[in-house]
Amino acid sequence: MNNITPLLDMSKNIWILPANDDLADYIFNFEFLPNEWFKKTIKHITRESIKIGRLKLSTLNRYNYSLERFFKFLKDNNYEFSDFSSITFEIVEEYVHYLLATLKSPSTRAVSMAALKHIIEFGQLFEIAGFPNIDVFDGTEYRTLQNEDTLKSTLISDDVLTQIDNALNEMASNLDELSFNEQTLWALITVLRHTGIRLSEALMLHEDCLRKDLMNKYLLEVVSEKNETERFIPINTKVVKAIKFLNELTMQIRSELGSNKLFFIYLVYKKKYNFLQQFRARQFLEKKFVEKYNITETSGQLVQLRFHQFRHQMGTDLINNGMSPFEVMQYLGHESMHSTRLYAKVRNDKLTSEYKKLGFIGLIKPTVSSLSDKQGNELSKEIKMTIQLPDGACTKPIEKKVANCIKPNACLFCPKFITTPEYLDIHKNHLKRLRADKLRYMGEDLFGNEYVLNQTEKTLEDIICRLESLESSEGNV
Repeated sequence: MNNITPLLDMSKNIWILPANDDLADYIFNFEFLPNEWFKKTIKHITRESIKIGRLKLSTLNRYNYSLERFFKFLKDNNYEFSDFSSITFEIVEEYVHYLLATLKSPSTRAVSMAALKHIIEFGQLFEIAGFPNIDVFDGTEYRTLQNEDTLKSTLISDDVLTQIDNALNEMASNLDELSFNEQTLWALITVLRHTGIRLSEALMLHEDCLRKDLMNKYLLEVVSEKNETERFIPINTKVVKAIKFLNELTMQIRSELGSNKLFFIYLVYKKKYNFLQQFRARQFLEKKFVEKYNITETSGQLVQLRFHQFRHQMGTDLINNGMSPFEVMQYLGHESMHSTRLYAKVRNDKLTSEYKKLGFIGLIKPTVSSLSDKQGNELSKEIKMTIQLPDGACTKPIEKKVANCIKPNACLFCPKFITTPEYLDIHKNHLKRLRADKLRYMGEDLFGNEYVLNQTEKTLEDIICRLESLESSEGNV
């Protein structure tokens, strides 16, 4: 970030900072802020955040323009603050409901909240004057803003999906007759339709992104700017064809521009080629695809199609076709099971048997009473008492008729461990106690080490999410 620091002019309300990898410059705008205190303070925090480098420049840029929603909320609700010191928990709660009412996208709502939280917690951490002296966030904001049911509406109907596939096939049959931009759009939609990767990931694909595994089958190397990771995913022949076509199409352009990226467009008004940006790709999807090929709902209206719907579609289809949630999480590049869990909750008919599995953590069952021995017989009262645990049950006595365990107190990580929704509150209390005493545990080494502590916390979070999902699906039957 050192090369950017000299460009941060605190006297100006607009900063234009260069981006890497052929992306457009980042524009930071502070003109919307209501007074000089806010402008001076937020510019200071932004500058320090850039210098520290804990957050990426792209994230800070999103925070910058997302923060404007909070000040619009204040204006719409007739709040007049000279600084942040008057912000309370109740006002944050109001802002949560404001975001739910005004924004459809859960991710956009989450970023808007994260932008405010970043500024306030930074000010509190470094004891900057003008910030609240109490906690105004209770940690439930993001869970409320996710509004998981909205995922159901993002799935593409079978009829619309058929229209999309027919349009792509038509484009593929007439590639030579399409313009350069339409050829690029065909390749982009084909890749997203059949891989479910993020739009940002697709636009970062480079000329050597096709690889082969030991069985000589193609893999796609996907680099995620979101969580700074890379992964290799299996792809079908349609994606291979699209990538190879695009590689040949842009070979000369990449050579002239000194870039290894694959996605470019031709700007007619500038008479030159430029890197394809997300906003332009979304425009092309609407104008050069949905409208041109008349992709419609059953009502006859044009569909409101977004690239991210292909990702939701892929995640749901993978689970419905038998892939475990853990495999789907790795395939899609999720950082945790939270996002994957949303796909699993959409269609309960094919989800039930696979989603109850907890892999290395054990097994989730509707009730302990549903357990039986290997012959399918009901367990005796003696065995039931032997297997009972405070937060579930252990199947080892059922299978091997022994009660001794070589790994006591490690049940959460044991494949013999079974838990059910009736123990949900116990797991929640366990997680609450662990978090409350986390620093003491680490300081006094009461819990082994930091790694085990963090793994236990993550495991409890996962178990709670899955139990809540099972409880919800049982209630909806």
